Amino acid sequence: MAGRKLKYFANVFLLFVCIFFSNGLMAANLVTANGVALITSTDNKSLFRTRAIENALQNLLFQGSQTVDSFSIVENGQILLDQVHLASKLGIQKYDVVEEKIKGKFYHVTLNVVISNEIETEEITQCLRASPPEIDLFANLKVDYNKIPAWVLFSNNYLKKIIINHDFKHKLREPTFKSQSQIKANSLYSLYKSDNSDQIAKNYYKLNVSVSVEPFQNNNMLEENLDLKILVKSHISRKNRKILEKEAVSYFPIVRKSLNGLLSLVSRKNWPSTENDISKFVLDSIDQQLGDLKCLKLNPKIHAQSGNAYLDYGSYDGIQPTDMFLVRNNEAKKIYFRLDGLDDHQTKIKLISKVEDLKGLIGSEVEVVSGS
Repeated sequence: MAGRKLKYFANVFLLFVCIFFSNGLMAANLVTANGVALITSTDNKSLFRTRAIENALQNLLFQGSQTVDSFSIVENGQILLDQVHLASKLGIQKYDVVEEKIKGKFYHVTLNVVISNEIETEEITQCLRASPPEIDLFANLKVDYNKIPAWVLFSNNYLKKIIINHDFKHKLREPTFKSQSQIKANSLYSLYKSDNSDQIAKNYYKLNVSVSVEPFQNNNMLEENLDLKILVKSHISRKNRKILEKEAVSYFPIVRKSLNGLLSLVSRKNWPSTENDISKFVLDSIDQQLGDLKCLKLNPKIHAQSGNAYLDYGSYDGIQPTDMFLVRNNEAKKIYFRLDGLDDHQTKIKLISKVEDLKGLIGSEVEVVSGS
């Protein structure tokens, strides 16, 4: 009897031990990371040790799910910036340098990194989410009335009416339209042209939309079909430089006749509904173009101003206060800047890594390597 009780308590104890260790394994993993840095001078070996550690942490990018999105920068034994988090929400609890050596012109390190994975996986994007308060809109409608039935007409304020009554993802500054009278039926013409001479300098962001309407004959042996081909071309520019572009096309039936014209499946009575469908297509196309602002791929260049370093992008362009920036020079060195001041359209940055010549970085492109 006593033997059975002893065996029972031993099994319970073993179960608790298994649960404890299994939870521990689920809560944290120990991974090994190797890093290397090119030694370019003999003055300060600790600088190259730091770069090798940075390289080792970055190399976790290629180790399965341990995807490092940003990392600590350590120089002279001090943590200058500690923003370690992982794309899968794995957190680096600590790391130890277990081996380091100089071999030839390279500094090698091996790290033991303790990573916690208690939080659920969450995708982290590298995109910048632009959020300008207003975007200037310039819209143009072209219609080819040749071979189109006379009852297919777009009103003089068609574009203005559908645009200003729609709730877009971004606020559009009300466009200035200029009406034109219809011209001969066989010509392409513009119903609206925008007068943008007084708006370009007031707003960095501008949306250009061109909508063209053309007849498209779609006949076969049994049917006489006529469609309207609607082509929507759009692009978004920032400071007059195109950053996004999109094109969408769709076909809308306006005439459907079969049995040698005895049966009309689509005719004049369907035009109000078809016009509404066209309006929805145009508005959806504009919305999709504006939606691309949530994922900008930007590589700003460093410029100097009053002895400080700046980027020509700011909070309206998706730069966050927690962001930091990486420059890769010709010698494959990784050089980091932190954010030192954030304006609407400009960011002041401050050098973190040690470099011999800051002036040589002016004009270099940077990439965002951390941020929320």
